[in-house]
Amino acid sequence: MTASNRENDEALIGAFLRGDPNAIRTLSEWVARIVRLRAWRLRRDEDLSQDILVELLASFEAGRFEGRSSLRLYAERVAKYRCIDAVRRERHRRHLSLEESGEPEPAGSDRPDRKLDGREELRLCHAVLCRLPESCRELLRRVLAEEVGYEFLAKEEGVAVGTIKSRVARCRKHANDLRRRLTADPARPGRRGSR
Repeated sequence: MTASNRENDEALIGAFLRGDPNAIRTLSEWVARIVRLRAWRLRRDEDLSQDILVELLASFEAGRFEGRSSLRLYAERVAKYRCIDAVRRERHRRHLSLEESGEPEPAGSDRPDRKLDGREELRLCHAVLCRLPESCRELLRRVLAEEVGYEFLAKEEGVAVGTIKSRVARCRKHANDLRRRLTADPARPGRRGSR
């Protein structure tokens, strides 16, 4: 890491600690991208992002950022591990609620119901992707799987960053709507009993 990069990171941390809106927005965008990628199924991404920003604030105040990597990488790493913890907690909560319901465990020691649910989920995701317009599939692939930034895509397309964000939001809404429709459809691919 160069001295100028380290100085820029220190300046950004100082501005964040002072409550500068631009610094808060920058760190919020870094965190939100990781939360969207890693914890999208939790549906509480704004709360999780806020928790991560509070954790970063405490970390900066305690001087835990040592500058061994870039500030962006540090913030994204904190966000990544907080997302992993949140997903684990949610899985644990769901598992406990199943145990408390008194439902019998399925036969077999390796929980075949979980494998089937995973396959159904995979088939459902595939069905959603197949029904999305090609432009949405490509955009979501680049943003979510390849982690291409909005700024880069905007320059590549010759449009404003807000336009790219709007396109991504529309494609995500379209995918979620398709998912809801397919989940409600008793003959959807992958559902038990369907052909």
